[in-house]
Amino acid sequence: MINRVVIDTNVLISWYKSGVISNSNDLASVAPVFSIITRIEALGFQKITKDEVKAISKMLDTGELVYIDSDIAQQTINLRQKHKIKTPDAVIAATALVNNSELWTANISDFSKIEGLRLHNPIISSF
Repeated sequence: MINRVVIDTNVLISWYKSGVISNSNDLASVAPVFSIITRIEALGFQKITKDEVKAISKMLDTGELVYIDSDIAQQTINLRQKHKIKTPDAVIAATALVNNSELWTANISDFSKIEGLRLHNPIISSF
C-alpha cells in the first residue's frame, strides 16, 4: 500500500541543494504530496535562476500538488488559534492532517505540539 506523505519545503530544498534524497527505501513506498505553500516558498525567491526553477519544478512534479480548500483553511485557522505557528507552517500541517498523511519535515520541533500530526525527518543527519 502506498502512503501519501506531505513534504515540507525545508525537506524539498535540502534534497535539491544536496542532490541526495535520504531514506530512499522509504520513498519507494510513499506518494509525495506538496502543499501549494511549498511550491510558493520553493520557487518564490527573487534571485532564483531559470535552471533552479526547472529543477525544483521537476521535483514538485513527482508528487501531487494540493491547493488550499475550505477544509484545509479551517484546519489552518484552528491550528493558528491553538498554537503559535506561522501561517505557511500551519497550512502545511493542516494539509497533512486533512489528508491523514504523515508530514516529512526537517523541523520536527516546529510541529511537535500539534495533536494527531504524524512527523518524520528524512534528512540525513550530516547536513
